[in-house]
Amino acid sequence: MKLFGKTSAIIIMALALNACSSKEKLVLPDVKNSINPTKVWQSKVGKGVAHYESALKPLIRDDKVYAASREGIVVAKSLSNGRTLWSFDLRNEGKSSLLSRFSADTARISGGIGFSADKLYLGTENGEVFALDATSGQLIWRVPVKGEVLASPATGDGLVVVATTAGNLIGLDPDSGEQRWIFEDEQPALTIRGVSEPVIEAGGVVYGSGTGRVGILLAERGYQAWEEAIALPQGSTDLSRLVDVDAKPIIVAGTLYTISFNGELVAMELRSGRQLWKRDYASFRNMAVAGNILYLVDSTGGIYAVDRRNGTEVWGQQGLQRHFLTGPTVYKEYLVVGDNKGNLHWLNRETGDFVARQRFDSSGFYREAIANDDYILVTSRNGELVLLQVP
Repeated sequence: MKLFGKTSAIIIMALALNACSSKEKLVLPDVKNSINPTKVWQSKVGKGVAHYESALKPLIRDDKVYAASREGIVVAKSLSNGRTLWSFDLRNEGKSSLLSRFSADTARISGGIGFSADKLYLGTENGEVFALDATSGQLIWRVPVKGEVLASPATGDGLVVVATTAGNLIGLDPDSGEQRWIFEDEQPALTIRGVSEPVIEAGGVVYGSGTGRVGILLAERGYQAWEEAIALPQGSTDLSRLVDVDAKPIIVAGTLYTISFNGELVAMELRSGRQLWKRDYASFRNMAVAGNILYLVDSTGGIYAVDRRNGTEVWGQQGLQRHFLTGPTVYKEYLVVGDNKGNLHWLNRETGDFVARQRFDSSGFYREAIANDDYILVTSRNGELVLLQVP
């Protein structure tokens, strides 16, 4: 986790001291594997995201896997066997004058991958958004935007919407990249280095901000429909006053679920922003939902299942606290999280009990795995892609 602002060095030091406040060595809980997830295939995409706090994660769509690396490589692979169908290198095509100001060895892709109408959409820390043909990998368009793009572009309602570190939400034409509208939001002096991925739903664009607020824009013109605070800066230290909403909002049956760093887990009415309930959980990681249960990993590494209807805690698992976990992924009857040492932890999602642990690339995991009905796909910092399956 990185931070923006003049006092970021102080905050980073505070985080490090907090993580190391106990001299005891972190020990993983004992797990006796009761399931045996099998490897379907393994591949590699460039150098991955390396040590950077990149929001890049792969995408499963129909019978293909799409993945990208920070330096600029985007690939499509067969879901069944991992065979590469096409590969595109952003460093070698469509180079703009903006990108030429930066080092030629990396395109700094960080926001992606978005998908709609057989197109892939990605953004970069260099302040660009680009679209590729999902079938051929050919570049369709490439445009500059104001600010770094750290989160996946949202698609829907005839739009591509990107959120930038400058506090802007920008609506782009999906076919040409032409800017339709821009919404400029205030940014606090200090934030976590992250941006909430916007969501397009029911004619609105749902967003979270570094000011601890959640809101909706009208997708057609970018006008604000409502905005509500879910966290307020409190405390005497810079760290305690961080209230970023960096997790992707979840929307189910007209209810919006969102969470903030140093804030709360909140359920809100999507149309009005009216608060339905709130609970004392804090996180900057994406959540997951299945049926009536929300799953989250909090800021210290606690894993929780919460009834989305009323906020009641179903179970909590504390065995991986301070192990620097990813967000959770629902896969079949399991909840799956990774850690920064390359361990993949499998939990029974009904009880929160551990059912398996697997060891992978020691570069570790940063982003949550992705899954469909048949497979779960994990990706390490070094760009290793591993497709797993449980019968």
